[in-house]
Amino acid sequence: MLELFGSNQSKEAIGLDIGPSSIKVVQIKRENDRLVLVTYGEVATGPYAGLLVGQATKLGDEKLVEAIKDLFREAKVTSTNATLSIDSSSAYVSMITVPRVEDKELRTMMPLEARKYIPIPATELQIDWWHLPNFIYDSSKDPRNMNVVLAAVKNETVTQYDRLIKQIGLTNADFEIEGFSLARSVLRGITGLTLCLDVGSEYSTINLIHSGVVIDMNVIGHGSQESTIQLSKALALPIDTAEETKRNFGYYGDEANPYVKEVMTLSSYPLFGEVARLSLMYEKKYNQNIEGMIICGGGARIPGIVDAYRQISHVDARIATPFDQIAIPPFLQEMIQRIGPTYSIAVGLALKKLF
Repeated sequence: MLELFGSNQSKEAIGLDIGPSSIKVVQIKRENDRLVLVTYGEVATGPYAGLLVGQATKLGDEKLVEAIKDLFREAKVTSTNATLSIDSSSAYVSMITVPRVEDKELRTMMPLEARKYIPIPATELQIDWWHLPNFIYDSSKDPRNMNVVLAAVKNETVTQYDRLIKQIGLTNADFEIEGFSLARSVLRGITGLTLCLDVGSEYSTINLIHSGVVIDMNVIGHGSQESTIQLSKALALPIDTAEETKRNFGYYGDEANPYVKEVMTLSSYPLFGEVARLSLMYEKKYNQNIEGMIICGGGARIPGIVDAYRQISHVDARIATPFDQIAIPPFLQEMIQRIGPTYSIAVGLALKKLF
C-alpha cells in the first residue's frame, strides 16, 4: 500500500522535486527549535535531451540519474535522507463515497472500490486512503455511506522510483505525491478550504486542501510553456528569446512591444478559465466557499500572474512563500524571495522528514 502519511523525524533531510522541465533540490536541517536552509539548487532537463532550457521533456533513467547527480554536485548536497516527488500526472487523488464499514473491512474493500474510479486493475496500483473529516464534508445525509479520499500510483512508477533511489545512492529515501508536499510547505496553519495551483511548464495541477489534507486534485493540460510558444509564433521570436521575454515582462507586457501583453493575456485564458471552472465545481461538490488560492511552481514567477488570474476567477490568490518557516542567510533572502515559489514542492518534501 502506498504510504502517504507518517514521519520518521530526522535532523537533516533533502526534498527532490523531479519535474518535466527542471529538477529542484532543497536540503534543510533542524537546529534546536528552528529549521535552517543548508543548500538548494535547480537544473534544467531540456539540455539533457538536446532541447533548450525551459522546454519540457521526459528523460530516460540514464539521463535522469546524470542530471540529478550533476545537481547534487553543483548544490553540494550532503544528505542521503530524502523524499522524492511523484508527479501529479502519475497519480490519482479524489474523494469517493463508499459503504460505511469498519476499518478492517474497508482495507479489503478499497481495492475493489478503486476500480469504479480508476480504469486500471488494482493489481497494477499502489493505493492509500483516509477518512474525510465531517467538518469538511457532511456525509450524514445517508448514514449507510461515508466519504474517504482515495490516492493511487501505478506500480511501474513506484518501481521506477525504487530503481532511481538506488542509482542516485540515497540510503534513506521515500516518495510522496506532490499535492501533499505543497500542503505542508505553503498551507501550514491554514484550515479553510483552499486551492493550491502549481503552474508547471507542460501542465498545471490544482489541489483542493482543507486543514493540511488534500481532498481533491486535477491535472490541467495547460502550462507556462504555452505562453512561450505563443510569443514565439506571434512575434516571430526564437523559443529561447520568447522564454526570456516571458520571464522578464510577463503579463505586464513590454512598453517597447505592446503585443507582448496581449499575447500573454490571451495565452492565459485556457489555464485560468479551467481553474475558474474547477473552483466553482469544488464549491458545489463540497457545499463550501473556497477561501483563497496560492500559486506556486515555475509559472508563479511570471510577472503579473496574480493580476491576470484575478481577471477571470472569483477566488482571490497570492504567490506561495514556502521558505517563510525556514531560517535563510541574509545574503540569500532577496534571491529566495524571487525564486521561492519554484521550490514549494521541494521544501515540502524535505519537511516531511523533519516533523
